[in-house]
Amino acid sequence: MKKTIQQKIKMKKYIFNLSLIITIMAATTGHSFEIKDYEKKIKTGYNITSVTEKVSRDALEKNLRDFVASGRPSRFVGSPGHQKALNYLEEKLKTFKSKGVSFKISEFSPNIARAGLFYADDFKKEVVAKISPTDPNYDHWKGFTLSMMKTLDSVKDKKGYNLIWEKIGATKPDEVIILGANYDTLLNDPKTMKVDSTGAMPGADNNGTGVAALLSMIEILDKLDLPKTVRIVFFDFEELGFSGSHDYVEKLKADSGTQKILGYINLVMLGNDSKREDKDKKLNNMKLYLRAPGEKGAEDDLKLTTMITDNGKRLYNQIDFKPEANSMNSSSHISFWEAGIPAICLSQNWETDFNPRFHTPSDIVETLNINTYTNAFRFITGSVLAWNYDVVK
Repeated sequence: MKKTIQQKIKMKKYIFNLSLIITIMAATTGHSFEIKDYEKKIKTGYNITSVTEKVSRDALEKNLRDFVASGRPSRFVGSPGHQKALNYLEEKLKTFKSKGVSFKISEFSPNIARAGLFYADDFKKEVVAKISPTDPNYDHWKGFTLSMMKTLDSVKDKKGYNLIWEKIGATKPDEVIILGANYDTLLNDPKTMKVDSTGAMPGADNNGTGVAALLSMIEILDKLDLPKTVRIVFFDFEELGFSGSHDYVEKLKADSGTQKILGYINLVMLGNDSKREDKDKKLNNMKLYLRAPGEKGAEDDLKLTTMITDNGKRLYNQIDFKPEANSMNSSSHISFWEAGIPAICLSQNWETDFNPRFHTPSDIVETLNINTYTNAFRFITGSVLAWNYDVVK
């Protein structure tokens, strides 16, 4: 009898200690900050920076590390890691339950034929038209194109899953700001550029940084009373012909109703920044990509660009997202361009400081510049809040 009582006492102590540990863990993950009622009445730039900095540098890094860890060793579509990352995002997004918030998963069958045509057309425009067949780069990119088309055929029976989080605006609910990032990964052999669907693809910068930045942004948006609606989409199948964003935009066109889509902001690869490797020998010189002058929709992109960069520079001038109007066709923003929606891509400096670990097993958190990543998050989040609340000073 005495032994049984001692066992019960030990069990109670164990349960108490376990509860304490869980409480401490909960307090240090996700919703570990408070936004008071008076802070929700955003009217000035100071109000915006005060709220944005509620998410600390350490919290940003933790969100990034947690997401990357969730899908190890690979988030290649259809892999076990891809499913684990999907589950992680689903559970994370379900925890946000403030007024006006909704979350859903949109399943789709990727349009493999369309994706294959994208790579074939890109090869004709960028390789056949510009590179001699005797140039070694010709065979290099030919091998990449054929490998991508073969990979597409291998996943033609798999489903894709876009995750959509939204908070309805209180006073202007039909005005919608959309942000997005892809969560799948891809691995290419650095010599042949052929796809390796079985190797390690940690994807910390590409595109863990984009995903984690949006998760951190949601932690703030969830606690605010937003005038305009903000929708955040985590795209699947983007590394294979941008199939996830294409499906999303097709559904958006068919079901937009009275909503006015104000614009789309694509976040991809926000953590690479090296003064030593940068051709300009600078830190915090990132890029904002938009359509080239003369292209249909370019003027709308430029208006969106000007607003975002003006807001960002006013609030966080530690970092620069220099506009580059070259119609970069390497991420989900192109799906929005095709639909006639203003869209921009905020990313690394692809021209002078490209991440050499792109699509390799070495794309890990330890290689990233977390200070620059923090600056990028605050620049983007501050700009979006200024846009939402129409703060111009």
